[in-house]
Amino acid sequence: MTEPKSTANATRAETLRGIGWTVIATGGLAGIVIAVRALKPDISVPELLFLRAVIGLVAISVIMIPKQGIRALITKRPGLQFVRNATHVGAQYCVFFGVIYVPLAVVTSVEYTIPAITAAIAAMTIGEKVKRYRWIGMAISFMGVLIVVRPGIVPVTLPIMVVILGTLLFSAQNVMVKVLSQTDSASTMVFTMNAIQCLILIGPAIYLWVTPQWHHVPWLLLLGFSGIITHFCLSKALVLIDTSVCFPIDFLRLPFIAVIAYLIWDETFSPWVAVGAFVIFVSTYFLVHKEAKDAEKSES
Repeated sequence: MTEPKSTANATRAETLRGIGWTVIATGGLAGIVIAVRALKPDISVPELLFLRAVIGLVAISVIMIPKQGIRALITKRPGLQFVRNATHVGAQYCVFFGVIYVPLAVVTSVEYTIPAITAAIAAMTIGEKVKRYRWIGMAISFMGVLIVVRPGIVPVTLPIMVVILGTLLFSAQNVMVKVLSQTDSASTMVFTMNAIQCLILIGPAIYLWVTPQWHHVPWLLLLGFSGIITHFCLSKALVLIDTSVCFPIDFLRLPFIAVIAYLIWDETFSPWVAVGAFVIFVSTYFLVHKEAKDAEKSES
């Protein structure tokens, strides 16, 4: 991998913009999980992934081609884009599988190993420097995850193991996004992602095809547009801030998803989820506050 441009000395304004893009991306990720839970009783995972890619491809084409032209959306690194999207498809399949069988709050908690894994992979492969307080913030957040999952007390089932595999794949593709964001625009990233994933998924989707009904349409739209929002905002964020800053903010997704799952499906969660979510929130606030302070000092 080519080493990307460093974002370690981002200004305060760039850091805050990067954090803002990440918060929006977090909302998009929550929308994806909720839509999958609503659709899965009727539609298979490969078809869901394919329909998500089709909706995303149509939407980004309609929005961006008139403004930029098709050439502006063509990637400069097709090989790495293909590897990244094949990895992303595998990661999505694992997590979508987990969403079917595991409570949403638990799936989300397991996914919170992604920041530490992403930062470690980035440090080993692209030379990204991870400051000590970032590791501390991620470690505290991971403690919050352990409070929620409680391994050794609550059985770790096969679906949870599949979700863990998904987190490893997501972490690897996150580092690829960091590299690609230095040469490809956010619009190119989203356009290429949906185009490649349509090609990868069309065969399995046709084989397992179930024609969607009208009551599926709102959830499918949420699934498709949440994917666009997530990857567009994530690509924008990674141009401005490091992965070890960006991904811990995603910990705020846990309380949001837990509340939505309760309101829509009456899916309750134990007090341990609330305790873990509070620990995660505190660590996230610490990290964001420290990053803003450091960026302010670098400007003075």
